[in-house]
Amino acid sequence: MELGSEGKSVTSYFNYLWEDNSKNHMRYFCCFLFALLAGAVAYAQQAAQPMDTVYLMSGKIVTGYVKDTASQQVRMLVPKKGNFKADFIDQELVFSVKYGQSGQEVIFYKQDTLFGNYYTPQEVRYFLQGERDARRYYRCPGWTAGAFVLGAACGYSRQMWALGPPFLYSGFSVVFRIPIRPGTVSHPQNLKYDTYLLGYEKYARQRRALRTLTAGGIGFAAGFIASSIINNN
Repeated sequence: MELGSEGKSVTSYFNYLWEDNSKNHMRYFCCFLFALLAGAVAYAQQAAQPMDTVYLMSGKIVTGYVKDTASQQVRMLVPKKGNFKADFIDQELVFSVKYGQSGQEVIFYKQDTLFGNYYTPQEVRYFLQGERDARRYYRCPGWTAGAFVLGAACGYSRQMWALGPPFLYSGFSVVFRIPIRPGTVSHPQNLKYDTYLLGYEKYARQRRALRTLTAGGIGFAAGFIASSIINNN
């Protein structure tokens, strides 16, 4: 069956739309592909550069690319899930920034007794290194096991007063000396510096208190549940 002139016109019009849309789709796809490729190249170039290191007063380390330190904040890009995310850190929280490309380190900490900054930059560096080593190496399995056993015994009694001993044990644990052995430090020569020892002991006591308190709570819950099961049978 042959189409009339009107039918041919409609068919031609739809063919024109189809060809035009196909061209637009191809154009959009090429633009998207180009943008994706440009982003991948930019990311690869950025990632190929050595990262900068920001040393915080808390002892933690942040790596990324520092973009600006002129204001009261350190503005940087930090890697996250295959991309870079903007981050802002107050300068008062920053000890120093070490640039990966030049190797230069800029110290933001200033010794000022009026603001309680009694230590020199080098002494603070040792203090922060002590905190980092304690965060990485310090463990207290004996104290943690003791807290669990005490918590389980108290929980088994199912008495209200039994909540007290695990808390007292946790607080009592920080009174005792923190053993610092050469195998639990990154650089044994740092053991001769007082501020390094202070930093190590500070974080180690915090970890000991937190872990004994957590183990005591878990032990109390375990003892309470065990007592309920045994006594109800």
